[in-house]
Amino acid sequence: MSQQENHKKYAWLMVLLTIIMALRITSYFTLFPNSIGLTRVVKVGMRFFLTGFSLLVLLMMIKKVKNFSFNYENHLSGLFYLAYVLLGIASILWSTDVMFTVLQLMMLLESIFFVLAFYHLLVLGEFLTKGRASFARILAISISVISVCFLIGLYLDPSTFYRDTHGGAVSRLGGFIINPNELGMLAVIGIAMTYIRLKEGASRFWNILFWIICVLVLLLTQSRSSLGAFFLVTGLFILMSKSAWLKIGSVGIAVAVLPILIQTIIIKDGNIGEVMSMTGRLPFWSDLITYGFPERPILGYGFMSISDSPFTNKFDSIHAYAASMTHNTFVQVLINLGLVGAFICLIQMLLTFFAIGKSTDWKLKLTAIAMLIPLLINSATEFGIFGEANYGIYFYHLVILLFIVHSNHPSTQTNFE
Repeated sequence: MSQQENHKKYAWLMVLLTIIMALRITSYFTLFPNSIGLTRVVKVGMRFFLTGFSLLVLLMMIKKVKNFSFNYENHLSGLFYLAYVLLGIASILWSTDVMFTVLQLMMLLESIFFVLAFYHLLVLGEFLTKGRASFARILAISISVISVCFLIGLYLDPSTFYRDTHGGAVSRLGGFIINPNELGMLAVIGIAMTYIRLKEGASRFWNILFWIICVLVLLLTQSRSSLGAFFLVTGLFILMSKSAWLKIGSVGIAVAVLPILIQTIIIKDGNIGEVMSMTGRLPFWSDLITYGFPERPILGYGFMSISDSPFTNKFDSIHAYAASMTHNTFVQVLINLGLVGAFICLIQMLLTFFAIGKSTDWKLKLTAIAMLIPLLINSATEFGIFGEANYGIYFYHLVILLFIVHSNHPSTQTNFE
């Protein structure tokens, strides 16, 4: 069988992987805002179905493909993440909200099982399609399709897809389906993947179209953190470009556009005090560390628990607001798993960064960096990579596996300049 015939034979696998990716991201949305029960059933049902389905397809394909095997390296990164999970499981013994801890652990474990099955299937698919079923391609298409759905939804039902804030003066795309900041992060990851695809030499028309769609969604979310991530990711790829005109033009566009963005998105409704306090987050973190952390400094309050309140799991800040999560993944892990958990997570992240740094595959390295920029910025203000169940955790799992699971067949690598 010729290479071209082999590509066509397994083209369905690339489509399937894209659909699975899009559905997995969608499983974190509140698809039925007016029915909490139905939303939970759909979320849980969709996630478990996708995990089981991905595993089933993987097992079938492994039996069918004889001339293929997996290779594993950078084990320490994975082992330290396992240590984080095991500490979370052990924290059931001292958690201040056992049921919530168990629920969050179940969702985390399910995410891990899904990513293991999906990413192995992705590596196999990349081998069978000679690189056409690439990680960047699947992620760029799936995020762009989801972005189009939000834009259509905004046109058909703005009251559901918009979230009004600042007394109705500001409307943000995402509504109560998804936190606008999380949607903004998703859009930036989609944008980053279009840059990767363009560097791979993929279709300019489609990837520029995907870029426009994702940028539009990003702007409509009015997410300040995601906008910052966008500029950093875009700046990274511009600096890597060999075109002097592109660099000069980008600086000119930035100078022209930044004043408008500062006035409309960064300083919402003219309230600069809100920006300086990070929408009340800074005093909340200060109270958490000053009053909450000293109560349980070593092992914390239990996985995803941040308070020992007998009536609610919310920490009632003196100088800010009451909340059940910290809006900062690093403070979150410090409070819910103490110094021990924070140390494990810090080492795990350093090992992941080390694996990225020593990798000789520039495509994987750049993909991971482009994903980590929005993930880490989002982690400083929202659920983040060590927070409550969200697709930021799912994406971080993928970044880890990028440098652990490989094909033993170097022919799957594509040109990357």
